[in-house]
Amino acid sequence: MLSIRRGLQVLAFVGTLLVGTVALVLIVSQTAWFRDWLRRFVVRESKQYLNGELSIGGLTGNLLFGIGLTDVAVDVSGQRVVAVKALQVDYSVFQILSSGIVIDDIKLVSPNIVLERDANGWNLGRLVKKQAEEADRKGPGRPISLPSIELTDGTVTIDDKVGSNSYRLPSHIDGLHLKGRFEYAPVHYTIGVDDLRFRGTAPDLTLQQLAGGLSLRDDNLYLDKLNVRTGESAVSVDGVIEQYLKTPVLKLAVKGHASLPELARVAPAVDGYDLKPEFTVTVNGPADRLGLDLVRAHKERVDLSRAI
Repeated sequence: MLSIRRGLQVLAFVGTLLVGTVALVLIVSQTAWFRDWLRRFVVRESKQYLNGELSIGGLTGNLLFGIGLTDVAVDVSGQRVVAVKALQVDYSVFQILSSGIVIDDIKLVSPNIVLERDANGWNLGRLVKKQAEEADRKGPGRPISLPSIELTDGTVTIDDKVGSNSYRLPSHIDGLHLKGRFEYAPVHYTIGVDDLRFRGTAPDLTLQQLAGGLSLRDDNLYLDKLNVRTGESAVSVDGVIEQYLKTPVLKLAVKGHASLPELARVAPAVDGYDLKPEFTVTVNGPADRLGLDLVRAHKERVDLSRAI
């Protein structure tokens, strides 16, 4: 009985010590000194993941359960590529220590992004450092879980110095809104989009909603019930693009309706066609020998299997 009593006393002492430690951390976390230390810590740790310089204007919250950031910016080679008015991040440090990087909720207010493409590719594509590797993809070595991401009132400036004869990107996007999630397990990516919309100009294009899922596994790109709706068109895509970095093999089911005059603003190849077709298409085969099976709106079946 004496040993049991002593054991209970030890457990009570350890429990009291833990509660006191947590209480002390919570008290210290509300001080200006701690917030400044945490801000500098986040900036310093970001160098493990970013090929750029992170800056944070202000910080609220505590280290254990979440933080709020204001005036967040990322500069690459002296150029500001990302600026966010406010960022709220909710998490549990205990879950992060046991399960990897798990962020319960992320909210971004008024982000401003500058996208540029040159001969070396898109600037944001070089923002995250490469670490772990699978096939032709690399990424951080620890799992990352972001189950709730919300972005409101965003703007994007696009400067495509390379350009393309097959498409034109809007030079400016505003009213950007996103609700989604992201999961990463070295090196598999899964992106879920509940709602993405924006207004693009020069050329004009309004995305009323994009929803669905994208995932990368073993160099295969999976499209899970991806639905896209603009002002005059709506398309849904489901299936997989195998070996998308090498010789892509498409296995897709596509259906919807499209306004070619609307699409001509961003796709010059359909300019001059005043058509608004409805379609159901099955795509199967390598990109250089693509087989298509098209069903017209009135259900007459037309076999278009041929080399493209």
